Amino acid sequence: MNEGERRRFIPPEAEQVSKGRMMALSDGVMAIAMTLLVLDIKLPEGLSGAELHRALGEVPYQVGAFLLSAVVIALFWRAHHAALRNAGAIDPALFWLNVAFLVLVSLIPFPTQVLENYGDRSLGPALYGAVIGLAALVVYAIDLRTSRSAGASWRCVPLPAQAVVFLFSVGIAWVSPLAAIYSWAATVPLAVLADRLAARHR
Repeated sequence: MNEGERRRFIPPEAEQVSKGRMMALSDGVMAIAMTLLVLDIKLPEGLSGAELHRALGEVPYQVGAFLLSAVVIALFWRAHHAALRNAGAIDPALFWLNVAFLVLVSLIPFPTQVLENYGDRSLGPALYGAVIGLAALVVYAIDLRTSRSAGASWRCVPLPAQAVVFLFSVGIAWVSPLAAIYSWAATVPLAVLADRLAARHR
């Protein structure tokens, strides 16, 4: 039996990835990404005097960067599960959107370290904002895809406040790195507003 004949005997659903397996993989990737964040919190051995005090002074920045990204990944985990709650069969478009999301989540420990070391320069906030913003945009695309498959209007999907804020902060970072970091706080009220607007159409 050649390849063409073999594929005719395989039902389409057998070639699709189940939602359960895809979500299990996604959960694992996000758990590993969050675990890798804590590895950046470290205190070099053999220090004393002024060097030890200097190293201890850097720990709060390390912890702050860890907490920021840990919260971001936790919010991504919740948003990802919410986006897939209405998903039925995982079609190729949804599969590759999920792959793109996992790639971006896997990258988060790197821009977190760059933000920790270069938060006072444009590179740190700009790189962090780009990765988080793109990941949020992909989650939004996943939510749109699953909502469309379920027959819901795109208006029922909350607008991607996190994507807008973080991607906009990339431009701000080249003017003021500190202002870019502070701008991320706008995600909270904008996300609440987006949820309320979407709720009106449900």
